[in-house]
Order: sequence, then structure tokens, then C-alpha cells
Amino acid sequence: MRKLYSFILLILTLASFGQDIERKNRYLFWTYHQRNVNTNGFSLGIGSFGESMNSYTNGLKIELIGMGILLPLIPKSPIADNEIEYKKLMISPISERVNGIVISGAGNVCDCTTNGINIGLIGHANRKLNGISIAGVMNIAQESNGIQISAFNESFKMNGLQVGLTNYSYNTNGFQIALMNTSKNLKGIQIGLWNVNQKRKFPLINWNFEN
Repeated sequence: MRKLYSFILLILTLASFGQDIERKNRYLFWTYHQRNVNTNGFSLGIGSFGESMNSYTNGLKIELIGMGILLPLIPKSPIADNEIEYKKLMISPISERVNGIVISGAGNVCDCTTNGINIGLIGHANRKLNGISIAGVMNIAQESNGIQISAFNESFKMNGLQVGLTNYSYNTNGFQIALMNTSKNLKGIQIGLWNVNQKRKFPLINWNFEN
């Protein structure tokens, strides 16, 4: 009975999220700080401040400062602790979507999906990345499909490659290259001074190819 109730609740939740608010189209140049807007071209702003904007950028998004400047100060990682928490986070509506390139002074921190390239000096924290994310200090994504490059990379689900000083992914399908690599569920290869996965702890190179 509890399983049936949970299934019905999930369907109702997904149905309510599917009712998307219509977005106005803006061309060539606009700001992503305005709600319910598609910017087709170049969008400009200071940073993402946590509000749900329902804003899409198709082209180039530039953040003059970016909230990545505060990312090293967060007391706890926002990455989900388990599959249930991850699924709850992923079904809610995103605040922003970028199809193209994000260039941020300190780094892009928002509840958003980036399809393309994410570049910043300090760090990025996105819900989902499909592409390449490059930062000086840290990359955080609930789901990363592509490449994460920074000193500290972290994701719940990673399909692709992480390169840094330390890498962490709860579910990994691909490669981790760093001094310290950790994955609770690895299907791929780890290369580093110390590598940890569900099968073993091993120096230099570690692997697992079983589901």
C-alpha cells in the first residue's frame, strides 16, 4: 500500500511540474535576471541569486561576478546522499537552462542545467552538466555527463571524466584521474595515488566493470 501511495504521489508531482510557464523570447541581448524569458544570443548578469527564474539562454551567458566566490565557504556539500534524495532533487523544475557557453568571473552557482561549456575562476555548482566544466577550485554537479576539470570535483552521478586533485562521485561510469579518487559505485577506471571504489582500495590504478 505504501508503494502504491508513493507511486501516485510521484505521478501527481511530475504532472504539476510539467505545467511550464510560457517564456517570452528576447533576441541578440538581454539579462537572465528577468523571469520567464528565452534569451537567444547573449545574456548578461551579475550572478545567480537563488530565485527560481525559469530563464533559458541559447548562446552565451556572462556573469560579471558569479556566486562561485562563496562556494569554498559552504559548510556542507549539496550533493545528494542517496538515490532517493537525488531523484527528488532532479524532478523539480530548474531555475535556469543554458544551451551554449557560460563565462563567469568567480563561477556559476545555480539550480540550473548547462548544455555546453562552463568556465569560471573559482567554482561551479549546477544541478546538471552536459558538456565541459572548468574551474580553478571546485566543480559540483548532481549529474555530470561530460568532463569536470578543477582541483576538487564532486558529483552524485558522473558519466565521463573527472580530472583534478581529488574526485568524488557516488555513481561513476567512466574515468577519474586525480591524487585521490573515490566512488561508491564505479564502472570504469581510477588513476591516482589512492583510489577507492566498491570493490577495493588501491594505489595508482583501480577498476571495476561489473554492475
